[in-house]
Amino acid sequence: MEYFIILQDDRVINYAEPLGLSKLINKDQVKNADLEALNTDPVMVHVKDKDESEFIDVIEKPVLLISDKIKQVFDVFGNGEFYKPVVLGDPKHMDTHLYHLIIPNKVECLSKLSEFNPDGTIKRLVLDRSKLFGEHIFSVNGIREYFIIVDLDVVESIIRSDYLGIKFKSVEVD
Repeated sequence: MEYFIILQDDRVINYAEPLGLSKLINKDQVKNADLEALNTDPVMVHVKDKDESEFIDVIEKPVLLISDKIKQVFDVFGNGEFYKPVVLGDPKHMDTHLYHLIIPNKVECLSKLSEFNPDGTIKRLVLDRSKLFGEHIFSVNGIREYFIIVDLDVVESIIRSDYLGIKFKSVEVD
């Protein structure tokens, strides 16, 4: 099976940028999967005032958010992921869009072939295929970075869903 990191497409420059979200959602709580502190209560924030904003399907900053359309794809393949609803409001255009903070299951799947930088960040991410049976959506336990990794089935479903603002980076598998 092939696996991919799901990322925001940086070619879309006019995307809706959430304001004040880092005051409501702590990055460390996301990274450490502190579900009790994060809770499932929805939050609402405004987006940066622009003439036009693209509400893309993946927003990486300040925390990774997926659109409701992508969450529906994830629900088909899901395996107990945590979701926190985040509503992005655009007061200038009197519009709201539903997104979700996702914290997938952490999987011990780091291959011995993975390489790290001196500061502990991942230099070369390699997954151990033998530890990934049945995993469609997950994050990797044992690394500092927070990536959402999806398998080829999920990628194909997203591609069929008429997505906007997503790119996929292939991950090595051993």
